Formats: sequence, C-alpha cells, structure tokens
Amino acid sequence: MPEETFGENLRRMRQARGWSLRRLSEESHIDKGHLSRIERDQRPASEAIASAVDAALQAGGSLIGLAQVQRAVAERAAVTSDSMRRRTFVTAPLAVAVASLGGADDELVAVGRVGAADAQRLHRAVTRLRVLGHQHGGESLWQAAAGIAREGYTILEQGTFSAAVGDQILAATGRAQMCAGWLAFDSGRQDIARSCYNEALALARQASNHGIEVHALVNLAFQSTFLRMPRQALRYADAAERIAQSYDPTGRIAVVPLIRQATAHAIAGDRGESAKATTLARRRLDKSHQEGDDWCAFVSPAELDAIEATTAMLLGDTARAEPLLEQAVAAHNVGFARNRALYRVRLARTRLDRGDIVGGALSANEALDDLSGEVASWVVNAELQDVAQRMAHHPGDAEAERFMDRYIPATSR
Repeated sequence: MPEETFGENLRRMRQARGWSLRRLSEESHIDKGHLSRIERDQRPASEAIASAVDAALQAGGSLIGLAQVQRAVAERAAVTSDSMRRRTFVTAPLAVAVASLGGADDELVAVGRVGAADAQRLHRAVTRLRVLGHQHGGESLWQAAAGIAREGYTILEQGTFSAAVGDQILAATGRAQMCAGWLAFDSGRQDIARSCYNEALALARQASNHGIEVHALVNLAFQSTFLRMPRQALRYADAAERIAQSYDPTGRIAVVPLIRQATAHAIAGDRGESAKATTLARRRLDKSHQEGDDWCAFVSPAELDAIEATTAMLLGDTARAEPLLEQAVAAHNVGFARNRALYRVRLARTRLDRGDIVGGALSANEALDDLSGEVASWVVNAELQDVAQRMAHHPGDAEAERFMDRYIPATSR
C-alpha cells in the first residue's frame, strides 16, 4: 500500500467514519485545533494522543504503531546521511505488529510482585520482534526492542520476585538488548548496537546465561567484521567458540562462532583458515539438533552458502561466489526476506565483478523489489548504493537503465 504519514492515516480513518474534526475532538477529548495540526503533519502525535484517537476511531492499534514508528524515523532523520540509507517504508501491518508488542512506554510495568509470567511476556515480545526483523529489516524496529529492555530494567529495579524469577527477567532483558542491538546495527546505528551488545553481555554473565553470552560475543564479532576489524572479530568469535563448546556443542549455536571466524579470516586475507572454519561449520550443522536458542533460526545450509559466498567475494573468487549466492537467494523465503534482499545485492555485485551487466541489473532489480515492499535495512541499502554507483557507468544497457530509473526516484523519497 502507498506510504502514509500519521496525519494522513488519521484524516483517512476519520473521513471513512464520516466524522468531522469537531466530532473526533469530542470523542477523543483532544483539542480540535491540535488535531487539525496533527492531520496536516504540522505537529507530531504524542503516544497519549495516538492512543486517544486510536481508541475513538477503533483503529486496533494501527495509529499507536504509526506514531511509535514515525518518532523513530524522525530521530533517525536528524542524523546526517544520504536519503537512500535513511529511507524507511512504514506500512500499516508493520505498525500494528509493533504496537501489539507493548513495552515500557505503555506504563503497564508491573509494580510489586513479579512472576514467571512477566518474564515470559518479555520473551514473547522479543521473539516477535526478532521475526519481524528477519522479515522487514531493522529500520523502525530497534526502538521497540529498546523499550522492552527498558521495561525489563524497570522490573528488575522495582519488582519483588524470587531468585529464579530474577534470573528469568535478567535473561529476558538480555535477549531484548540483543534484539535491540541487532536491529540498531541493521539501521546503521553502530554506537547503539555496540552499547546494546555490551549490556546484553553483562546481563548474561550476571544470570550465568551462556546462550545469551555466546549470542553477544558472535554479534560483536559480526559487527567487527562489518567495521573491517578482523583481529577484534576473531577475539570475540574465539571466545564465543569456547563457551559454545561447553554450553551446547551439538546445537546450531555452535555453528555461529565458526561462520564469524570464516568471515574475519577472509577479511584478513587468510584463505586457508577461512575455508577451514567454513568446512567445520558445515560439518557441525549437518550433525546439529534442531532444538535450541531461537535466535539461531537463521542458521541453515542456505545461510552457510551465503557466508561461504561472502568469504569468496572478500577473497576475490567471484566464480565461486556466484553459484553459492544463487543457491542462497533461491532458498531464502519471505520469512527471511531481509537476508534474501542482502544476498540479491551481493549477487548483483558479484555479477558486475564478472562483467555480467544484465545479470547484475536483474539481481539489483529483485533486491529493489524487496526494498520497495516491506524490507527496510540500512545495511542492505548501503550495499545497494555501491551497486547503483557502478551501474550508473553502463547507461547503454537496458536492464541497467531500468534499475537506475527505479533506484533514483527511491533515493529521493
């Protein structure tokens, strides 16, 4: 559906009910002039106002979600960056999903006695956000995860609970920090991501939760490879490997440190060590059990194809990278649409490296299809921008021109 601001959504819903601004003012107990300015996008809607008009119009939480998302977009827009890297598609289904998560801003944090049900509620919210992140990318979602983490901290400080429940709340808060960190990373907020990961690492150690500890370390390793610091990445990945081997040596969690090692070695130019880590990762995945930490859901043969392809690209072996990326793209479904978009961009880059302009443009157009839908990822957009800069040097090719004709308007949104 077309993008709409909060004000446009509000006006459309009001008019659909046949209400005047005066009627909405009476039903929501909000000043008519203030509502008029909000509808014209001259004034942002606070959460209290969004809640009031959402209830009056029986919008099912969609207006609350849009208000939360647009506040995140406004904060991000204040950070200087090119328009494509900060572009976010806000759709009604995603806004409703975000609104349904709740969080600290709802002012519903339990006061007094806290039980296991409170911890499970936080866990469920994090799991839902993680699924949304795989489907949509991190843009517009990281603040929702940060809100869940804030709620966890509030419960830890203000609630009354047993030692066992305290450990569960610590774990839930740690998972929320990990989720916020990953989504912030995918939004290009590297400082926030690093802070969230370190917070999660501290919480994991307080709760003696080795699963979250491994998760924090491998994500720190991943961020370090992204920032082209392979030695730091290897230190984090090696630490994660040691803990994973004692925690769950036959689970998918034991595969993740190896794929981080493989990428770090490739960045460092060590082809042999990178190949060794990739081979061992495939062997462990073949023997792994399916149960375990839910954040490892992305670990699959297709993901390992993509990781091996990425290491091949880093090492200049585009002939090896191309078929692996084709396999990875074909195997990633809509449940992992964000990763599929990323690997389509990398396939486009690999084909351009091999002189296949038509094939590169086709893959880039498919990635743009994802990004024009409900996937919004700064990381994917950044890599696509690099592809677009190269594609601009081939104005005579019809497919390249079709891509640029679509890409250029998208960057001006």
